[in-house]
Amino acid sequence: MHGPVVAASARDYPDRWEPNRAGVARVIARTLWHAHLDASVTLEDLRGPKWADRSRLQRTHLELAAASPGKLVFAVSKIGNDNVAGTVAHEVGRAFITQLPAAAFRSAPDSPLPDPEAGTIATVYLGLGVIALNAARYRRAHGEIIGRSAYHEHEIVETGGLAPQDLALLLAVQATVRDDVLTALDTLEKEPAELVAKWLDILDDHEDELREMLGVTGDDERPIERPAKPADVTIDASHDEGDLHRPNVGRPVFRYPETRSVTGGLLGVIAGFGIGLATMSPPMMGIGSAVGVVGGYVVGRRKRYFRCASCGNFVTPDHTTCSMCGGNLVGEIKDPRHRLDAEEEYEQRQVSGRGP
Repeated sequence: MHGPVVAASARDYPDRWEPNRAGVARVIARTLWHAHLDASVTLEDLRGPKWADRSRLQRTHLELAAASPGKLVFAVSKIGNDNVAGTVAHEVGRAFITQLPAAAFRSAPDSPLPDPEAGTIATVYLGLGVIALNAARYRRAHGEIIGRSAYHEHEIVETGGLAPQDLALLLAVQATVRDDVLTALDTLEKEPAELVAKWLDILDDHEDELREMLGVTGDDERPIERPAKPADVTIDASHDEGDLHRPNVGRPVFRYPETRSVTGGLLGVIAGFGIGLATMSPPMMGIGSAVGVVGGYVVGRRKRYFRCASCGNFVTPDHTTCSMCGGNLVGEIKDPRHRLDAEEEYEQRQVSGRGP
């Protein structure tokens, strides 16, 4: 009745977004600040090292993991490019219920955490209804042309525990009962805005009836107090952010040698043929090409360089780790196809105490 309704805008979410754990922590802190929810908050990053996901549409997997009086723990297992603020809003609604004196709105008395439906209802009470409704159900797509190929992805994302129609009803009831202009409604996406508008038309002139049904007898004009800025969220992670896309961090990998023999042979053929072409002598073209390919092959074979057997990244004999996959370079093998056997043998020697 009295608290502000948060808008889906840079005014209410001014923090810089980054697709990493620090960016998610800032979204959680800002959303809790809007909800006037004062608690000690920890974000657990459950992600582990693996190759980067190349899909163009990626989902964020975040949920309330644990709660006790004055303490909240959120867990993130994937960070995507979807509506992160909306996902957080629904989970903040669940978090708010855990801080109530009684186990209200829970599906069962022994339920450790509130169910998603109750959490989504709570978002409207907290003034997060617009943020939650924009994320309740939405379509998104991505397309691009690379060379002669066109790539397109699309999906329908659903978040929270209520259907968009039901959540839109709650938001319309809030707007009708308050009987004021909620400017935050202007930041709804097209489809959610149409749902709210339809419900507002139906509920028009029913303000007094709704107040009576809800037990609202008057406006609470007590001042709403909160800190000047969001509190920090503690991040608990077992891996550095930079290592999350390096799947072999801490694991043994091997280097293997390659030579420039093929490249040298090709360059030798071109050079020998060019000399013969300069003399305008067909025999010299053939002799020059033959001599060039042999000479280039021999010279090129002496030029050795190394690659990581796991990811193919260029390394040197002095490197102790691969800069791409993060593996610890523990030795050299002749053929990358034998890397799994070499890694297994190395680990068995380490277990048996026989050393490298």
